[in-house]
Amino acid sequence: MRAAAERVIVRQTLVTNVSGLTLVVLRCADLERSRRFYEALGFTVRPEQHGSGPRHYSTRVNETVLEFYPDASGATRGLRLGLQLVDVAAAISGLREIGVLPRPGSPLTVNDPDGHRLELHSGSAA
Repeated sequence: MRAAAERVIVRQTLVTNVSGLTLVVLRCADLERSRRFYEALGFTVRPEQHGSGPRHYSTRVNETVLEFYPDASGATRGLRLGLQLVDVAAAISGLREIGVLPRPGSPLTVNDPDGHRLELHSGSAA
């Protein structure tokens, strides 16, 4: 029992050293399709390009930047994100407009065009 308690303490120590999440990069096979998907969820997505790097899209969730880069390799496949949405019903409606149906359950989930699983949680604006 003592070893389990020590593991919990170690995990708590590691977690408390991280004060936020600043960047998430998703690799997308079809950048425009991914842009439409995330806009349907309610994100405001804008085009970006850093110097001579690839054209991509970006959005912000509080202090976290979410970037979408072109890459058909599926390098971020398997990634799972939990999103706290102010209006889940509006997000579902927007997804249905582009032919995407969330999976029922708790939490409600949906895959983006590249197979990234998103959990949709109800929450209020900060």
